[in-house]
Amino acid sequence: MSRSMDRRALLRSAGSAAVAGSLGVLGVAAFATPAHAAPATINTDQVMATTDRVTHAPNQRGTIGIELRSGYYGGFQYGWGRLVGSGWDPRGWIWLDISTDGGRTWSFADGTYLSDGTGYAHTSGWLTQSSPNYVFRASYDSNFRAVNPYVQSGIW
Repeated sequence: MSRSMDRRALLRSAGSAAVAGSLGVLGVAAFATPAHAAPATINTDQVMATTDRVTHAPNQRGTIGIELRSGYYGGFQYGWGRLVGSGWDPRGWIWLDISTDGGRTWSFADGTYLSDGTGYAHTSGWLTQSSPNYVFRASYDSNFRAVNPYVQSGIW
């Protein structure tokens, strides 16, 4: 399975299966052990260290763009919101919302104050899931978590 496949493609632990199969051939009882568990989130520095990044669901208003991004960190896929373009208020916010019901209801996941001194214009990363009901959206506004943000990404 290619690392660039859509996040809804299930990831399998081939290494664990190979070990269990080898032990079975040797006549040794093999007990299932969970594969290495991924952290639910990665911080903004770790987002910058992801590989195989892809842009999803971009939207633009004037010169300000917002998008969802995904990439791999430690072998696991994460998604985050990113602000691009120019003209945005450096005292503004970008935040990420997650839905577990395909976008009918949303829960706040993470926010980044653009003038926090880090220079980042993106949120932390959140582990993706294979369920088509588990989706992200990103928003930007000068008011944190505004009901009608200035610009909002599509859903991915």
